[in-house]
Amino acid sequence: MKKYFLMGNKIFYCVVCTVFLLFFSLTNSSGNSKKINVLFIGNSLTSINDLPGMIAQLAKSRNFEMKYEMYAPGGYTFAQHSADPVLLGKIKRGDWDFVVLQEQSQMPAIENQMVLEAQVYAYAKKLNQMVKAANFNAKVVFYMAMANKNANQERVNSSYTHMAQQNSAMLAPVGIVWKKVRSEKPELNLYLDDRHPSIIGTYLTACVFYATLFKDSPVGLQHSEYIDDKTAVYLQKTIEQCLK
Repeated sequence: MKKYFLMGNKIFYCVVCTVFLLFFSLTNSSGNSKKINVLFIGNSLTSINDLPGMIAQLAKSRNFEMKYEMYAPGGYTFAQHSADPVLLGKIKRGDWDFVVLQEQSQMPAIENQMVLEAQVYAYAKKLNQMVKAANFNAKVVFYMAMANKNANQERVNSSYTHMAQQNSAMLAPVGIVWKKVRSEKPELNLYLDDRHPSIIGTYLTACVFYATLFKDSPVGLQHSEYIDDKTAVYLQKTIEQCLK
């Protein structure tokens, strides 16, 4: 699988990302926990179309159980989350198996490296440290989200990959699959507007999260009546290919 990294204005490619080698493989799911507790931290990219609920339904169809809470005020950044007493109370409970972190949509696409370091990476690190302080065994998962419709997806992918590596965390590589699908099937409308996912886009995202959290292939998962069989199978197989 090709991975994309941005340094300055140049794009560098790496055949295998260390993050995936350490934390992800689409292998037999035996031995994996069938019950997990997940805290989703983000904004409307997480809450729209009830992404966590969709993931839980996919898990249920395979006899897994995902209990979850979501804290996703509209437009929130990592900086805002890190100072929010409501969220900090949820983190301090410490009963999470996974904590998902999703940054405000425009922040990971910042081109100025110094600003990116100060306004995004620093707060990603702070949130990761808070999670680990509450429960060292909790796994932080960075949600590599879709870029705004006309923005640079590769830059967003690179930023999230860096955050996962910097914090020895997991990565849900939605952006990598998103870019591939937009390239191969531009007729599929993954966007509801210029930044939020449509139902199809959320289904793609949910399948990536299912595979990431449960280490199980998404091929054959159920889908809603709003997605036809052919589209669902294509998305599932594309995700499996991208995550091998």
